[in-house]
Amino acid sequence: MAGDKTTSPIAGESGERARMGHHLLFMRKFFQHRRKIASIWPSSGFMARACISKIDFNQAKLIVELGAGTGAITQEIIQRLRRGTRFICIERDADFLRVLRTRFKAPIDGGVSIVQGDVKSLTEILQNADVAEKQVDAFVSGLGTPSLPDEAIDGIFNALRWGARPGAVFSNITEVPWYYWNFYRRHFAKVDFQLVPLNIPPGGVYHCWQPLAP
Repeated sequence: MAGDKTTSPIAGESGERARMGHHLLFMRKFFQHRRKIASIWPSSGFMARACISKIDFNQAKLIVELGAGTGAITQEIIQRLRRGTRFICIERDADFLRVLRTRFKAPIDGGVSIVQGDVKSLTEILQNADVAEKQVDAFVSGLGTPSLPDEAIDGIFNALRWGARPGAVFSNITEVPWYYWNFYRRHFAKVDFQLVPLNIPPGGVYHCWQPLAP
């Protein structure tokens, strides 16, 4: 029935051993790619739920996640998806991609896509996934966006201007509360910051609306 939740798509690895393996992989990748990953440790449930707190899952038809890592935010999104909602999860790193594809399977209606790609080509990635202009209801990001190379930042914000519906939200986690406020204010007409103290380390989420012209 339209509007019903999907069946649970979480499968594959489970248990404390798998979670610790994901955590150690995430830490290794952080030290390898410091500027590209927003955290040294996978997001806590508190952080993941804060990141998706501005999404209206009853109304959203298309959600896009950038830099999914080992899937902390991905899991929270998938558990809330309604039938008829598409979710495109994008990850560049091949090791993270293997973890994501092991942890999650598509629900019956095929609404979940786990895609390998670099955000510098985000508009092209979305177009290749049959996304049309102004179709995305929400973007969520686990990337260290302000610290990315210029071509990656341009790729993200060009895709937001191209793909975001009016009123769409862009939510990006951070481990440095309020530090990047001016960065996001340069790119969006409206910015809110949500503090998440119960995270390791304490951090928060920038929720942003109305991407501005470059």
